[in-house]
Amino acid sequence: MRRRTDCRENGFTLVELLVTILLAGIVFGSMTPMFVNGLKAASTDNRRVIATNVAQARLERARMLAYSDITTANLNSSTFAGNNFGTSFTPAAGGQAYTIASTVTPSDNPTAAYKQVTVTVSRPGKDAFQTTVTGIVTNPAAMAVTSTSGPSGGVGPWSLTVAFKNWSEVTSSGVTVVYVRTSPTPVATITATPSKQVPSSAHPTVVWTNLPGGMGLLYSVTCHASSGTYTGPAFHMLSNGWMKFDTNPGGS
Repeated sequence: MRRRTDCRENGFTLVELLVTILLAGIVFGSMTPMFVNGLKAASTDNRRVIATNVAQARLERARMLAYSDITTANLNSSTFAGNNFGTSFTPAAGGQAYTIASTVTPSDNPTAAYKQVTVTVSRPGKDAFQTTVTGIVTNPAAMAVTSTSGPSGGVGPWSLTVAFKNWSEVTSSGVTVVYVRTSPTPVATITATPSKQVPSSAHPTVVWTNLPGGMGLLYSVTCHASSGTYTGPAFHMLSNGWMKFDTNPGGS
């Protein structure tokens, strides 16, 4: 007897293989654009991260400059500050350069209370985009402070006189004086009496008297003006003191 052979026992036929290859080609062909788009999106995201880092680094670099040097012209100059600024950035790995545009508002006012620095990093091309970072740089000289000093450890009582560039620009919140007892313990924050004072035409300066002094008390004075609230640097009362606030930095 002759045994009948089933074709399924001998594997796939040529037609089945061709159909399988054809279907696999269609499937993989349809998936190719998805992979390409995924790689393109990842590459674009990576370039956006680079752009954001460049913008943030440029802003932080601007904060390190002298306040009067923070101008639009300087932040867009390739020769200013040892070539640390300019209008382009090329990654170490090469490729198309990024364009950097920096603006400062107000740009050329060295006495403004603060300046707003805006850095925009863009990359031209098929996937063109731009990233913007904005920060505020406060004028360290917005408030003028002078004081006298006495022998170390003087305990007073002392007086503190506070003057203003323009007393009429001080708001009803006035001026407050607080001091922190750092030693001996316990640490405590105390508001000087009176709790606030507001200057007037009859009294364009305000004066606190009978203030305790010494290295164990750390004082702070705050002035509320129409242009903003300003707090002076902390100090020790070692003698009678005097302080002056610029109530409208950059103004008339």
